[in-house]
Amino acid sequence: MSEFDAKQRGKGPRERRKKQKHGREEGKRDNVVMVRVDEGDLNRIDELVDSGQFNSRSEATAFLISEGIKAKQQMFEKMAEKISQIQNLRTELGAMIAEDTKSSESIEQEVDEPPNNGGESQCESQ
Repeated sequence: MSEFDAKQRGKGPRERRKKQKHGREEGKRDNVVMVRVDEGDLNRIDELVDSGQFNSRSEATAFLISEGIKAKQQMFEKMAEKISQIQNLRTELGAMIAEDTKSSESIEQEVDEPPNNGGESQCESQ
């Protein structure tokens, strides 16, 4: 029997759900993220599960991600501000390019139109 099977033996899904800690409810984690971790990190995740605080690697990993985001909250706030500035600059740049394109098109139209010689059309002068 594998180590994982031995850990889970005798624990049905209902028992595992009852034991959840840290205010995490299964239904609130609807997004899936696939990650690869090194052996050391996997061992730490398994330690969280073995401690009985989490029922699965998924729960333990979700907890660690959440705690990491909380620990770096100030960085995320600064990052959000910079992203907002970048989006505003992109909008300004788009407007600038659109305005320049309009100017270029109006200049091209003026060049394509023949000059009006004293109000006479070309057909009348021939």
